[in-house]
Formats: sequence, C-alpha cells, structure tokens
Amino acid sequence: MLARPKSFAAALQAGTCPRREKGVVLMISLIILVVMTIGAVSLMRTVDTTNLVAGNLAFQQAATRSAEAGIEDAIRNVLETGAATALWNDDLARGYVASTPASGTPANWDTYWRTTLNPNPVASPSAPRSCADRVCSLPTDASGNRVSYHVQRLCLNSGDPLSDPTGCASAERKSPLEGNPLNPNAPKYKKLAQYYYRITVRVTGPRNTVSYVQAIVTK
Repeated sequence: MLARPKSFAAALQAGTCPRREKGVVLMISLIILVVMTIGAVSLMRTVDTTNLVAGNLAFQQAATRSAEAGIEDAIRNVLETGAATALWNDDLARGYVASTPASGTPANWDTYWRTTLNPNPVASPSAPRSCADRVCSLPTDASGNRVSYHVQRLCLNSGDPLSDPTGCASAERKSPLEGNPLNPNAPKYKKLAQYYYRITVRVTGPRNTVSYVQAIVTK
C-alpha cells in the first residue's frame, strides 16, 4: 500500500518541515551586484578621463607644431627685411620692439599678452598676416589653430647698440678678417657682434587650447 502523506502538523511535530528562507544569500548577491556596478562605472569614468587627457595633449601638440609657422614668418617679416639699422627702433607694424625693459610687476605670459602686447586682437587675420598693437597674426590654418607672434630685441633700450648704452645681449661672431695683421700700421679687425632676438608665438586652437613657444635667434 502507498503511504499516506503526513499532515503539516504531523510533519512539524516530527521535525521534518523545511526551514523558512531568510534571504541572506539574496542580500549578499545584491551587495556584490552593487559593488560590481560601482566598479564598472568607475572604470568607464577612468577611460573617459584618459581619452579626454589624450585628446587635450593631441590638441596641445598640434598647437605647438603650428607655432613653427609663426617663428618662420617672424624671421622673414622682421629679421630678414631691410638693413640692420631698421632693428634699432620699434616697428609695431611688424610686431617688433627694439627693447625689452624689465617688468616691475611680473605676470604670466598669457596675462601680459592679452593686456599689454595685444589687447585688441584681429578677429579674422588675412593673408599673409594682419598686425595690431604689437602682434602679428597669421590666418587660421587647416587644423583650426591661429598663430600670433611678437619679436623683441633683448636690449634694455632702443637705439644703435654700437654707440648707445642699449644694454643689448650679444655674442661675438667669427669673421674671416679677424686677427692682427703683420703690418703694424694696418688696421686691426675686431670681432663682429651679433645680437639676440626673442620670438614669442601664441597659438590659439580648438577647445580653447593656448600654447606659447619661444625661440631665441641671433643676427
């Protein structure tokens, strides 16, 4: 014969009733799920931040490369144009000043550029360049970078560096006529002086990227 199933009361008295579920495993699973979700969100934010930093660095590097065009144009437009006497005095129409006086109130380059060198920038520079205040600007390039430059002669004062106390930074340049002649009555040739000029280039790119590049050249 088949055994009759026990009633719930009989099973309870016999101690064979299944235990009540307390949900401990469910709580642990939910906690683990929450921790994994937080970890996944943190990982996504880390990846986004890394991509953002990499993108900013790429724009910064592109802006720095565009500065080379400004340096080359400054050399052609200022230093290789006209006689050396043309560099004795300021030529703001070409973004050039013949002296670099010491500043009594040090400021960062961006503040100095926007408030002193170029408070009225050209909105849309035209080819080959547009000059305003003490700065010349090139047309926006294919990468969306706008290049501007300013040239300073590293002297305390303007004027002829050979006759005036201009306080110019200079170095000696070798000359084929340098040296003392065998004839004591012949003129003695002295070494030629070459003077230092600082080219400061400001590059404004996409996403408000701003880079400054400086080059020191001699002439």
